Amino acid sequence: MKTLYAVSNLLILLTLIAPLAALPFLPDRIPAHYNAAGAVDRWGSKYEVLIFPVFLFPYGAVWTACGRLWRGQTETAELLWMIGNIVQFAVFDFMVLYFLYADFRQTENLNFMPLDLNRLLCGVSGLGLIALGNWMPKLKEPGPVGLRTPWSVKNTAVWRKCQRFGGWALAAAGVFSAGGALLVPGAWCWLWMALALASAGIAGAVYSRHAASTTPDE
Repeated sequence: MKTLYAVSNLLILLTLIAPLAALPFLPDRIPAHYNAAGAVDRWGSKYEVLIFPVFLFPYGAVWTACGRLWRGQTETAELLWMIGNIVQFAVFDFMVLYFLYADFRQTENLNFMPLDLNRLLCGVSGLGLIALGNWMPKLKEPGPVGLRTPWSVKNTAVWRKCQRFGGWALAAAGVFSAGGALLVPGAWCWLWMALALASAGIAGAVYSRHAASTTPDE
């Protein structure tokens, strides 16, 4: 668990360290905002690269503090919470580094960048979902983390069945999301990912009701 916290803290710090380190090398005038088509619609000062980290750093600190609160529940719940934190800050760090590179090059259209940001982030998110799905079946007792529905908390046996199924469904959504990052161009991969997550959620809810109705009371 200490390793997870160390990795999480490192990724949180990177959202602040990377812009500070890049600041002396950035031109005074950088692309400050891109429209939906990927074209610059506003230019601004290079110091605007610090705005995103100003919000991310305290957010990460609060998320990490909440992870420690799960310690009183179950170790697995704390573990899943911290894996989620690592996944989201890996995504944030990719975004920070990507836009720092775009700022350095003064890129006027993101479509000319070597990497497609949407596909990159969708792929990283998909891998994170696979990791979370792999750990979900380890949630042995009903709690606030996991596939939680009115039916999944019926008893411990139903809960464990639902976490196994939920883990498989979430991992499958991750596989489809990563596949979408490879196959679907641009922002359309997010629609692919949203459909995969929605399908996993609906399947989990349906299965939890089935498990509750077919599993005897303890």
